[in-house]
Amino acid sequence: MNTNQLTQLLESLKTDVINAMQAKGKYATGQTGAAITIVADSDTAQLQLPGYILELETGRGPTSKNAAPGNPPMIQRIQEWCRAKGLPDKAAWAIKKSIDKKGYKGTPGILTEPLGDDNINLRLAPILENIATETATQIANSLNI
Repeated sequence: MNTNQLTQLLESLKTDVINAMQAKGKYATGQTGAAITIVADSDTAQLQLPGYILELETGRGPTSKNAAPGNPPMIQRIQEWCRAKGLPDKAAWAIKKSIDKKGYKGTPGILTEPLGDDNINLRLAPILENIATETATQIANSLNI
């Protein structure tokens, strides 16, 4: 599989993750979707997801004492989310205090569905079929068939 084919596969998986977030109501500002990137060079390609995206699926526990602040700080991310949802900024503080105290429940399927074996195989099948056809053509041409 060449890098272009791998990048094509990763683009479709990226789209599937974003679609899963939207379908499950976890796509308010679009920042998480924008933070999903594909990094490729001549030999490799990677789908890179922000570290916090896993918490959307698995949830988050209460904030521990002396926790290191995030970048950007959690309150800023919550304020942006509130604005995207049409909620006042003061709601952000109540939400932050609730998360600090209780954490929050995750939403299963945001990553496990688009990055599961079934979906990867579905996305990979046409690429592998194309590779097989190209290879068969090259072999036939080299044998002058």
